[in-house]
Amino acid sequence: MIELRPSSSPIWTKCALAPRLMALAPPEQPSDPAREGTCAAWVAELVLRGERADCHAMIGEAHENGWVVDVPMAYYVQGYVDTLRKYGGKIDVERKVRLNDHIAGTPDSFATLADDTLRVDDLKYGFEIVEPTTPQIYIYAGALVRQIYRNGGTVSRVVLGIYQPRAVHPSGIHRTITMFPEDLMMKVHEIEHAGEAAQRDDAMATPGRHCRRCSGAAQCFAVAHEIYKCYTRMFNGQQRTLTPKEMAQEMEFLETAEAMLKGRKDAIHAEAEARRNKGESIPGWHMERGVGQRRWKMGATTVKMVTGVDPTSGKMVTPAELERQGADPELVKHLTETPSTKARWKPVPEGYYAALFGGNGE
Repeated sequence: MIELRPSSSPIWTKCALAPRLMALAPPEQPSDPAREGTCAAWVAELVLRGERADCHAMIGEAHENGWVVDVPMAYYVQGYVDTLRKYGGKIDVERKVRLNDHIAGTPDSFATLADDTLRVDDLKYGFEIVEPTTPQIYIYAGALVRQIYRNGGTVSRVVLGIYQPRAVHPSGIHRTITMFPEDLMMKVHEIEHAGEAAQRDDAMATPGRHCRRCSGAAQCFAVAHEIYKCYTRMFNGQQRTLTPKEMAQEMEFLETAEAMLKGRKDAIHAEAEARRNKGESIPGWHMERGVGQRRWKMGATTVKMVTGVDPTSGKMVTPAELERQGADPELVKHLTETPSTKARWKPVPEGYYAALFGGNGE
């Protein structure tokens, strides 16, 4: 039996083979956005549990993944905490729930109110828009409804919410939908049906935009073949002006093709890195680190004393901005550092090895 994660349900509800392919992929290395999101959820959890007075009390604390709580994070997460507390009643956070034998997960928060309303909320700290119709939150709510009924309780309505404080959305940062429990469970049954299809030995791959987030795309011949078809389509030499309808169709095609290509590329690069770490070489490719934006390694007082220019205008300005204000670049250089970015796969430039070992490139 394959254990299915609610967080990846937007993938496996559309592609039955995805969970098997993802199981073959090398362990994912947490990206900076993922680490930041984990830290934000941790801040909310400790404050809602009463282990910290508020989010601002955690500024400067570091999550075990190394991400440090800063002022903006404390501000944004406090808004989430305040929103949940306005519901009244007891709020449960980070408590695992199980929908069925092979689907279980941990919602960020949920509360059952005096009028038998179940509220389930998920904090999304990133910028990629998430709607409250995501199957992930349906799974959490469905598991909780069943749990309440098993314990002899009742649910009159269910309110599902996504709290996303940093992304711009026409419906605001806290988006909700309200459902009767019967309507919710109809959605849940569809998700369970998709989960059962993923358990079958003859599960089929279904390429699409969901491939963008699939770590198993490196193992997937279906998405590879679809990408090859896309290349053939775009390489066609017959050209003419598109009609408005054709333009709309082409935009839809390119969105899907881009998502599949990005998912396949990320998964292949992750697989290549895992092989390199085991001693394998990838002919014609190497790992190369870039550089990020300069950042201060000294406090504002020290920077002002050394350069004679105040780096704050309500907040610390960037090194480049301070130089534009007249600070000596040589002095700024000693007060800053330029971090390396994550190493990425790049083609080996022509003549690279010859230059490296003193040859003439022939």
